[in-house]
Parts: sequence; structure tokens; C-alpha cells
Amino acid sequence: MTGKDALSPSDKLAMGLEMQKQFLSEETFNKMKASRRDDLPSRVSAEFIADICFSGYARPGLTFRERSLMNLAMLTALNRGPELRSHMRAARYNGWTEEQIVEACRHAMIYCGVPAGRTALAIASDVFAELNAEKEG
Repeated sequence: MTGKDALSPSDKLAMGLEMQKQFLSEETFNKMKASRRDDLPSRVSAEFIADICFSGYARPGLTFRERSLMNLAMLTALNRGPELRSHMRAARYNGWTEEQIVEACRHAMIYCGVPAGRTALAIASDVFAELNAEKEG
């Protein structure tokens, strides 16, 4: 978008927040928001993520499900555990099965190395246990 069709900064942020809720699930979004510190660095980080990162999820061409798999691959390759944890939850929410997520982590070992893949599998194990406990509780 350019010129008069461009979103205002507040509209772009609002769109990013909405995409973030839809992608992560409103429940996960609210848990993350509640656990975040209420200080300037945390607010700036959350605003940047919604404004810059998640506003891009409104673009056509990829579904949330497809974006989830890409995120798992990239975060595994970059060895970004905390982000991988939240995106594994999002992947389950967006329709990926435990088996598919495990296979994606296993496949990542080929290109990213065994340590990165093993870390991803360990995170998957933790996330699946948390999600199953939440279902039962």
C-alpha cells in the first residue's frame, strides 16, 4: 500500500494485534500478555512484534498453518528456544499434529544440525506435555 491507501501506524498496530490473537489463539495471546512485565522495554518489544511482525501475517499467499511450519523451521535453525516454544503452541492451534511437528523437528536436524533439532524436540516434548495437562485440567 502506498499513499492514501497506506495504513496509519495505529491501524497497522491494531491489525498486527488482531493477527497475533488469531495466529496464537486468543487464550495464548492473553497468557503471554498477562505474563509480560509492565515496563518500557516490554511494551516496546510487544508493540514492535505486533506492528512489524504480525501485521505481515495479514498478507495473502500463505495461510496461518503454512506460516506456522515456516516459523518452526526458522526458529529451529536459529536456535531460538523461547520463541520456538510459543510457535509450537501456535502450530498445534493452527492444525499441525504432534507427529507432524516432531517430523518437522527431525527433518530440521538434516539442515540445521543435530543439536538444534534435539533442542527443538525437547521443547516440543515440554509444549505437548503442557498442552495435554491444560486439556486435562
